[in-house]
Amino acid sequence: IKKNIKEVTILITIRSESGSILKREIKTIDRVQAYKISLKKMLNKKIFKNLFMGSIELEVFSLQDMVYPYPAFVINFETKDASSMVHTCGRIYNDLEDYKSNSKIKIPESGFDIIPEREFMPFFSFVNGAYPIKSQNIKLQLLNFEGEKLNKKIHLKKVLPYETKFIFFLNSNEKKFFKGKKGTVIINHDLKGFFPRFLSGNINKSKSKTSLTHTYYDTSKLKNKFSFWKNPNTKQFYDSSVSFPLFYKNNSYTEFAIYPNFPKSNLSFDLEIYDADGKLNGIVKSFYKLTKRIDYPLYFNFKNILEENNKKLNNNKNYFAKVIVNGEGITPARLKFGLNIGCPKKYNVSSNVCFNAHVPNASTLKKVGTFKWAPIINKTNSILTLSNTSFLKKNNKKANITLKFWNEINDKFIKRTISINDNGSFWFYLNKDSEVTKFLNNKTGWVTIQSDNPFVNGWYLEVSNSGIVGADHLF
Repeated sequence: IKKNIKEVTILITIRSESGSILKREIKTIDRVQAYKISLKKMLNKKIFKNLFMGSIELEVFSLQDMVYPYPAFVINFETKDASSMVHTCGRIYNDLEDYKSNSKIKIPESGFDIIPEREFMPFFSFVNGAYPIKSQNIKLQLLNFEGEKLNKKIHLKKVLPYETKFIFFLNSNEKKFFKGKKGTVIINHDLKGFFPRFLSGNINKSKSKTSLTHTYYDTSKLKNKFSFWKNPNTKQFYDSSVSFPLFYKNNSYTEFAIYPNFPKSNLSFDLEIYDADGKLNGIVKSFYKLTKRIDYPLYFNFKNILEENNKKLNNNKNYFAKVIVNGEGITPARLKFGLNIGCPKKYNVSSNVCFNAHVPNASTLKKVGTFKWAPIINKTNSILTLSNTSFLKKNNKKANITLKFWNEINDKFIKRTISINDNGSFWFYLNKDSEVTKFLNNKTGWVTIQSDNPFVNGWYLEVSNSGIVGADHLF
């Protein structure tokens, strides 16, 4: 849609854990609709007597320049109790030029939660490239909430071309190191032949509950000029900012995670709460001040912070939280956070979305708008949240938005037009919209968001009846 490309071809390759090809299909995409690739439908059912481990490789070809060379796909791991998702992250390099431009600096990966409960196994995974790995040590540094460190080594004897590796890196004894609270890990490696952004998360032993996310750069030891971003106009722009939906009703919560994967900085964090109309409903100045390099993850439950500061919210309204990062005119260029939205019922497994702070860039003001999209999983409770928040200190304009909902059945769509005020938000609950629900016909869908304001962004969620939350940011 975005580049008006009439046709693309997708080569779908499914491989076993060892990397051998099990099935290959070519699919031509010549009309706009929602597309889903079902592993179970493509493979022989006998394979699924036990848990299938392997990979799906998706190669996209076009006669027109696609401009952005990494099309957005979403992996959805669905079980009876849960539906967890994350956008595709690891990839094999397209060519030598791609390899050289994206592997100049070798740095560790980090930035996801280790769930403390005994039944959960944290993992990271990758699919190897075209060349075998003969022998390599991966060095892990485990960090608990008190800043204590535990070093561990994972030895890879041999990894075949295109082999899938799921590395479950903690045993039950080692998990005691986290003392019943969340922690994180820094992964030091020298893996080559593929872009080492790991699919990661936590999964229980029966594989019925999972939280998926991906790792991110650990730039904490980098000291080059690209490690920091200078605010081009401190009178006009915040040093950095992020916004996300605030879940607070009943037992639900929004938790903001700061990981120790950025260089030493002097930062303070302000919290502002806005209702859907963009009205300010509360400010908590400097809910955290950072004056040194941290060696442990930090977690902030905004429901608790608001209560501690006597800030009350209306149960009949929806709110977005805006976090403003103050760094005296300079912040880390890659300031990565985690968004944990929890809706505890039978289980309490929150989302663990990896996302970046928005640093001020004056060229953004020249953009006439933005185009975003997201899947609608449509399993139990699908939610879409949009916001119009920016790094501007004032004068962000209202956003006029066209939403189009697409299904798997045909190339028709349902169109909606909305507007969002500065710092306002829009909340879409699939279960409350009978027209879109009927249109999807119990299948998945996609929603496209065309805005005349470049600052519109958002999140999509799948909240299971068991209390497990899957989520990710828009593309």
